[in-house]
Amino acid sequence: MMGVGGGIILVPVLTSLLSVPIRVAIGASMFAVVATSSAASAVYVREKLTNLSLGVLFSGLTVLGALLGVLAGITSPSAVIYLVFSFVLLCAAWLMFRRHKGRASPVGSGGFLEQSLRLSGAFEDAATGEIVEYGVRRIPLGALGMVLAGLISGMLGIGGGIFQVPVMDAVMGIPIKAATATSNFMMGITAATGAIAYLVMGYVHPEIAGPVVVGVFLGSGLGARVMPHVRDSRLRCLFIGMLVILAVVMARKGVSS
Repeated sequence: MMGVGGGIILVPVLTSLLSVPIRVAIGASMFAVVATSSAASAVYVREKLTNLSLGVLFSGLTVLGALLGVLAGITSPSAVIYLVFSFVLLCAAWLMFRRHKGRASPVGSGGFLEQSLRLSGAFEDAATGEIVEYGVRRIPLGALGMVLAGLISGMLGIGGGIFQVPVMDAVMGIPIKAATATSNFMMGITAATGAIAYLVMGYVHPEIAGPVVVGVFLGSGLGARVMPHVRDSRLRCLFIGMLVILAVVMARKGVSS
């Protein structure tokens, strides 16, 4: 529903409730994010919510960030990973809260780069029946955000959507539903990069990753069908609340480590 890949729930649950080592949890989460993207993206593309031009443009940047993130993740102490995880969640929540009264960027509102790339989009909001048209602004700042999102994905195993959605929504002026759908499209490519790296290094345990992939594949397909019918304001409140709760959980885990 929120375009974040599920890793922000999976990693805290696996480490806090099931006592799975953090890097093994990240490896399982990476494969789960690929499954999430596969199940949800097909629905979002069919509903014309995904901005494919923007997704293709930014996917290479998120992959670059993911490779750097994997390197950071395997060399950092577990306590540092937990605390970075918590900090990232709080930053994303703050970005979303700042944007809570914002509106989509009007078509043609960006500069020369934004207009020459023709990244504007439109979709029908199933919750209101309205046609939503939007422009895309601040491409360079958004590109930097995508590299950071990839780094976060590779380091924490959360797919990058936790940062991609707020950046597209709050920085680039893309409506949250289009941001969610486009994030899902990019996540599969980003997470696959990290998943292969964690598999090669022996951090992927099939007895953990297998059930996780099955569960998130079923859940993400259902969430993708529900999301278009939920009002933006409720989706945003749910997103912020989830981020804050999980940030507290991971901070406590980091301090205790």
